Amino acid sequence: MGKKILRVYLAKNDTPYSAAYAKLELPASPWEVWDAMEKVRLQTDDILYYAFEYLAPHLEELDISLNELNDLAAQLAALDEVQEIAFDGFLRMEVQNKVDTNGGVITLQDLRDLAVSAKTDCYHVVDAADDAALGRFYAENEFVPELDGISDEVFEMLDFAGIGRMMRCSENGVFVGSLYVLRDGELTTAPPVQKTLPEKPGYLFRLTLGLHPDIGGNRTTELDLPASEEALAAAQEQLGTLNWENTVVLNYDGILPNAAFFADLPSELEAFNEFAKAVQDIPFPEKQPPKLKALLKQFEVQDIETAIGLTEHLDDYVLTPEISSPQETAIDQLHFMTDDHSVELLISHVNLYAYGCDLVREDNAVLSPYGLLHRADYQPMLSPIQQTQEMEMKMR
Repeated sequence: MGKKILRVYLAKNDTPYSAAYAKLELPASPWEVWDAMEKVRLQTDDILYYAFEYLAPHLEELDISLNELNDLAAQLAALDEVQEIAFDGFLRMEVQNKVDTNGGVITLQDLRDLAVSAKTDCYHVVDAADDAALGRFYAENEFVPELDGISDEVFEMLDFAGIGRMMRCSENGVFVGSLYVLRDGELTTAPPVQKTLPEKPGYLFRLTLGLHPDIGGNRTTELDLPASEEALAAAQEQLGTLNWENTVVLNYDGILPNAAFFADLPSELEAFNEFAKAVQDIPFPEKQPPKLKALLKQFEVQDIETAIGLTEHLDDYVLTPEISSPQETAIDQLHFMTDDHSVELLISHVNLYAYGCDLVREDNAVLSPYGLLHRADYQPMLSPIQQTQEMEMKMR
């Protein structure tokens, strides 16, 4: 729920009409990253820039993993307005330094060092948009000893632009918008970050809760779900309220990124806790959650009761994560019908897209963000409400 810096588009390479893609805003939480990986089922990325657009030419040619990019976005998201200006200035200085020394391209480690250093006291930011304003600032604040003792009349006749240019060149400072950035200390080296994604979180759902603005106070607590009655009571005690309506969700991370669509948190927190218990009890936890996410999206579930009901009927559906496009659907069917060599001969003579679309339609299936989804009995996929209505009609 914090500031987002970059938007990343992840997709399979050379796979047109594929549903295997994800749009991920960075920095992303651990479960948001893993949800994107479940949607893509591959790790090819194309970066679109939300903020810090000037980073684009420096990142496009670098071999950066999603985890490294997410870490950089987290560093940038933590900067305040002045620190963002400092980072921009540092980057301009570093680019010029690389040019002057033939030092090569800006590396990921360079960018991370600059982001970390923007939160230190190794720089000054001055309200000056050009050399004339900078020169006047230095002269008025007695940074030029040679000007001590001159009269006001002579002072106003000074070449402030020349003074500012001289100081800027000697300091290697830069202008960023209407401000001047000067670095007067050493940069801080950022700790290393791994290229590979970290392990999946040990929690299913995590809420950071705070008091509602109408209540006041800055108390916060972190609550992992499913939680025991004791844990729920302890969270309320930490916040100083016995009513969830008096709280707000400051941050959410969970194995289901779209929980906010069907749960009114935190007012429905106890009901959502029951749903979390149902998710925890799902068999084959490595395979079933993507199916649940696909069903929640397919049926546009908007209430916790329906979501809990789906956890009890996952075996009624089949999800094939390996299939994400009509072409892959067609190729999979060809492999089912004949041997691999025959498939290779047939592929160039078959309109895979049209054939795949027909197969999807024939099986009453959909290409969900998590793979090919259909009912186990290949009947039409009715929403839970439609299924209930159909059963009631059959009983009459």
